[in-house]
Formats: sequence, structure tokens, C-alpha cells
Amino acid sequence: MITKVCKTTEWTDREWETYVIGYNEVFGTDETIADFKNKYFSAYKGYSLHSLLVSNEGDVVGGITIIPCNYRCHQGFFLNGLAVDVFIRESFRTDPLMLRKLYKQLVVTLKEEGIEVVTAVPNATAYPYWKNIVKWKDIGEISYWIIPVKINKILNFNFCGWLFEGLTWIYLFCVFCLSYLVALGKGKAKDYTYKIDKDDRYIQNKFHGTKYINFSMQNIFCSYRIVNEEGIKTAYIIEATQEGKRSIKAFLKVIKVILQQNVDLIIYVGKMGLFQLLFIKVPKRLEPKKLPLMCDVLIPNDKFSDIYDINNWDFGLLNYDVR
Repeated sequence: MITKVCKTTEWTDREWETYVIGYNEVFGTDETIADFKNKYFSAYKGYSLHSLLVSNEGDVVGGITIIPCNYRCHQGFFLNGLAVDVFIRESFRTDPLMLRKLYKQLVVTLKEEGIEVVTAVPNATAYPYWKNIVKWKDIGEISYWIIPVKINKILNFNFCGWLFEGLTWIYLFCVFCLSYLVALGKGKAKDYTYKIDKDDRYIQNKFHGTKYINFSMQNIFCSYRIVNEEGIKTAYIIEATQEGKRSIKAFLKVIKVILQQNVDLIIYVGKMGLFQLLFIKVPKRLEPKKLPLMCDVLIPNDKFSDIYDINNWDFGLLNYDVR
């Protein structure tokens, strides 16, 4: 086997085909070449950077991808590399250090491309590897916020469903009324030190197609997607902004639209950054899965002195759809 460090523009047809086969085999998905091209070519530079593991037959059997994104930091900008789609097909997992080797070979190119920081949200299985073997550092854990629309279905209660649903709608009505009052005051999110530049082409191009539903009205933009999570019709709010900032008014708009889709549960993942009554923060012990935000500073700089504090980051589904 050999490793190939390259740009997305340098992939061959066979590499595209075998990459998708391997990825879907490992993660049990049905992604297409078009899905990956949209993701990788939507990057800030117009391409992503990859370290591919290639078999002797020329098939891609693993890899790690870094998507360059433009981030804001202390009134300035820096290139952040979002690490995604890390995998090796099971039959080729002969070297426990292979992922580390793939990443370390890619780092040289990342620096040449001006990427100063790499961030990632590894799953529970991968987290110890990246922390202890690759030596990435923790920033903190990303939070879940929910609106339980059909509590009886979420908790699998088979009795008095009409009662639970009625009480839920009374609760939502009261919360909505209070939220409209809150929206009259300071109902916009605070600024964070580290956040993605929303003019980044990754953001502009990523949330399109059949997976995401976007709409705008006046100065409000909202994006969400609906997924069947083991029989629970779940709406994930990607973004809800007013004049470029999250706001109560924008959340009210998108929630009103979502409720018309007969969903069971509404979830927002990430920083809230404002006083609100709409969502309930999920306790850590009840989170469906942990979302640890990690980073590797490739090019040290004094401006990154506070980078390892989750309170300085605005990071959620807008940055990376980790659901």
C-alpha cells in the first residue's frame, strides 16, 4: 500500500469510485460521488486536501480529508482546516499507526497551503486515538439543545398520549409568547473570538440540495434538515440568523416553519450565545453522543493563546454537520 497526498482536483475516476465504495462500507451510508464533490470542492480554496491510502491495485481504501475554511479571530482571519471523513477499510487495518502516518504526511502540505489550525469533532471510538496517539488537544464539548414536541413518542410512552401532547402544546404556546417579548429586547447572540466567516464559500455552497431546507425573509436566514432518527422525526436547525447573527426572532421563524412538518423533536447543536426560553439544554449524561471539539495548531501564533477554551468558540452544525 502507498499513501497519496493530493488536492481534490488531482483525483482519478478510479480513486473517486473506490473512495466512495470504501467510505460507504465503513460508515454504512449511501453517499455518492456527487455528494463528496460538492463537499470537497465547496472549500474556501475551491478544493480540499487529502491523504489517501491506496492499495497495490490502485484502489483507495482509506484516507483523511481537510476542508480549508476561512475563520475570524480577534478581528482578523486565519485558515482553519476541518478534518472530516477519516476511515480505513477493515480488511486493510494492519497498522495501528496508519491514520497517524496519513495525517502527519498531510501536515506538510497543509502548512504550505497556509492552514494554521486543524479542528475536528471525532466520534467516541476515534477520540482516544486522536488525543493520545496523534496528540490533538481538547477545546471542549459541543452542547445539545432541544424542543420536545411529542414527549410521549420520544420517551416511548404508550398511554395518555393525547394528554402529553396537549400539555406540550400549552407549554410551547407559553414559551412562544414569552419569547416574542424577549425578542423585543436584546435578542441577538454575542460575538465569539473564533467563528467561521459566513461569507466563506463552504457555507454558501454546503447547505444546498435535497438534505437541507433554506429560506430567507427580510433580514432573516434559516436552514434546517429533517431526519428519521430510529422512528423519531427530528428537525436539526443548522442556522437561524437576523442580520447575520443568531436571534430569538430568527429561531421563532424557523421553529414555526418546522412545526408545520409534524416533527417529534427539534434539535440545535452548538453555542446559543443569547438568553432564550425556547430550547432546553440537554444534560451531559443524557446526550445521544459526545461531541468533543479538538484542534491541532500547525503554525503557532500569539493570536491563538486562548484557542483551547470552548467558551471562545462559536461552533455547531453550521461549521460541520456532525449529527
